[in-house]
Amino acid sequence: MTRRRRGRSSTASAATDNDRSPKARTRHRYNTRSRTKRDAMLGGEQEGRKPMLSDEEHRNRIPTLKVVTEGKALSVKSIEKNLMINADAHFTTDYETENLVVRRGMPFDLTVTFDRNINEEGDTITLQFSVGARPQESKGTLVRLKLDVKNKTQVTSLRSQWSASVTSITADVLKVAVCPPANGIIGKYQLFVETHLTGNDEKGLCRYEWEDQDIVVIFNPWCSDDVVFMQDEKEREEYVLNERGRIWVGSSRSNTGRPWNYGQFDNPCLDAALHLLDKAELAEPARRGPISVVRAISALANSNDDNGVLEGRWTEKYPKSSTAPWAWTGSVKILEQFMATDKPVKYGQCWVFSGLVTTLLRALGIPTRSVTNFESAHDCDSTMTIDSHFDEDDEPIPELNDSVWNFHVWNESFFRRLDLPDGYDGWQAHDATPQELSEGVMRCGPAPLRAIKEGHVYLNYDIPFIFSEVNGDKVHWKRNKEGDTEVAYLDPHAVGKQISTKSVGSSYLNDITHQYKHPEGSLEERKVVEFVNRFSKIFTENIYKSETKPDIIFSVSLPSVNIGDDVTVSVTMKNDSSNTRTVQGRMSLLTSFYTGVPSKRLHGDKYTVKLAPGEEETKELTVTGKDYQTKLNPEACLQLYAVFNVIGTKQCFAATKDFTLLKPELQITVPEEMKVGQEYEGTVSFTNPLPINLTNGSFHLEGASILASDVHEFGKPIKPEETVTYTFKLKPRRFGQREIEATFSSDQLSGVDGSAEFEVKRNVQPMDTNA
Repeated sequence: MTRRRRGRSSTASAATDNDRSPKARTRHRYNTRSRTKRDAMLGGEQEGRKPMLSDEEHRNRIPTLKVVTEGKALSVKSIEKNLMINADAHFTTDYETENLVVRRGMPFDLTVTFDRNINEEGDTITLQFSVGARPQESKGTLVRLKLDVKNKTQVTSLRSQWSASVTSITADVLKVAVCPPANGIIGKYQLFVETHLTGNDEKGLCRYEWEDQDIVVIFNPWCSDDVVFMQDEKEREEYVLNERGRIWVGSSRSNTGRPWNYGQFDNPCLDAALHLLDKAELAEPARRGPISVVRAISALANSNDDNGVLEGRWTEKYPKSSTAPWAWTGSVKILEQFMATDKPVKYGQCWVFSGLVTTLLRALGIPTRSVTNFESAHDCDSTMTIDSHFDEDDEPIPELNDSVWNFHVWNESFFRRLDLPDGYDGWQAHDATPQELSEGVMRCGPAPLRAIKEGHVYLNYDIPFIFSEVNGDKVHWKRNKEGDTEVAYLDPHAVGKQISTKSVGSSYLNDITHQYKHPEGSLEERKVVEFVNRFSKIFTENIYKSETKPDIIFSVSLPSVNIGDDVTVSVTMKNDSSNTRTVQGRMSLLTSFYTGVPSKRLHGDKYTVKLAPGEEETKELTVTGKDYQTKLNPEACLQLYAVFNVIGTKQCFAATKDFTLLKPELQITVPEEMKVGQEYEGTVSFTNPLPINLTNGSFHLEGASILASDVHEFGKPIKPEETVTYTFKLKPRRFGQREIEATFSSDQLSGVDGSAEFEVKRNVQPMDTNA
């Protein structure tokens, strides 16, 4: 069935979607949710069940949703949204949308002009706001506010707690201040103005729909009654309004974050966030709180459920028709592609998922940041230990092993936890990268940081999994020839290193490891781990009872070298006993994916070391740049695998350590001074640091409100030490501090990035809408 054409009277004939204006068609498409899942689950005839109405049938049965144009009551000539005043008061000036965007818990002003002067004694004016495809007063999705035209006092809807006050009446012009409640439903609201002429019941009613506009209500970190309230002004500026970010990848030894364009105010980011809530079939009343919204976005950011935004892929090569994960420079281009096709965009990995979620949630007004955990564990079986298995020859058994990612990026959002006891408000960790199911869906969190730190794994949501990522003990199991398995080595300090996010007001790293766990090895940290193990799916007490003081102290040293240089790793052994000890073992160096999965073996050696009491010796393993340059994955990750056994005792040492070679930065030049609305040129340059040709090279560029996603592909190989340059166009749409983000990718080398920060000044010409 088709909806009646909006803006016509209730007697108008039904219209097809093609009869609507482009604006109306867009609103119809995104505001109407499919009920196919529910209908399919019910199936067939359902005489004994609640009647199932289509969205259109539901709306047609609500009298106040019908437009009435013929009558003697006031007729609306126009509605003014007072965009500049409202946007400035609600901190929504930068949203690039035709709709009025307001934050709940704050009043916004509307100006309504009628066809005649307002009679304060005889005219009744009601404002009606509806949200969703099936508005209903009892659900708070249909709000009616009968204005006090005569006394101009505030009126409040008892069901929804919306309020409105007439601020002035001048002849035919009405000015009114409307305030959504601080716990109101977020989403796109349709506005109706209903007028009634007292004593003229037959033709005394008119009902007008503001067809050309929606009023988008979002969360409000500036309102103390909103659960997302953030008191510190600088933090609001960083975690809600800042469009430029840094996401840490690679190695914890690097202090440089990867530039990322969140671009949450660019089109179509806000529309995309609201569309995903529709796609998740999240009922409008559930959109009052951030928990359900965060879980819906976490699920729909990946494509594993309901064809969400991004498809994940972790391979060495990618189809030419797709975009490799390391080529993305920001979220806007991803959302443009998704909204144009409503199909998953190819491809993403953890930092791309995280950057995307930051964009979507900041667009909705929830304070959010991207967070990187180095040496991040992936517990596959809910044991909350990270298990590695080796055979009798000290070779790993991959199919039995949990993985430790070189780094993993997720998100945190800031809000109060009304569903939990006091003490769990603040930052909540959540993750959209598809790893494990949460209530049957690929998503994770939100989990309070305090609950993770204190090991309160019995609370919602997914705290055990995140605890394992940052503080699980790594257990090395050895299987003998008969198939028996026993603990060979336990490393309580292997995972959760330098948990990092961008600092407030700068691009420097902020180490927040202390928010996730007590100091490594401290009494408090060990007590938490012991407590958590009570909830493990396996009984692990025997693991810790088997711990004895080691005779030999082992330590691993990893290099910090530029890509193309020789790589040397080492293991140092010190005899801490009063007897001479003999140590035997091996070291191997491999290429790997950043997820900890090994790829190609580069070089390995076996060692036998005899140590007198107190003696110390270091063994090194070196691989030249020439040895690894043709075997290296584009992300430039290497992995050290080391196993050593002390002869005559049961002591074993095992370590799997990943690290990333350092890459050069792109050189970006832009004009020192720019103004809104004018065109400029910039350049980006790259020099090949490897002694081999780079094939299928490309630049990807992006910049919030200044540069739509731009891709330049090189048709010829880039030779060793060759410098390539690309000139791009710039046209600022908004003033303020801006940034260009760029990446270089090729078949042999990827993830080379760079950025340029600059200021765009106001332009006195009318094209500057913020002036």
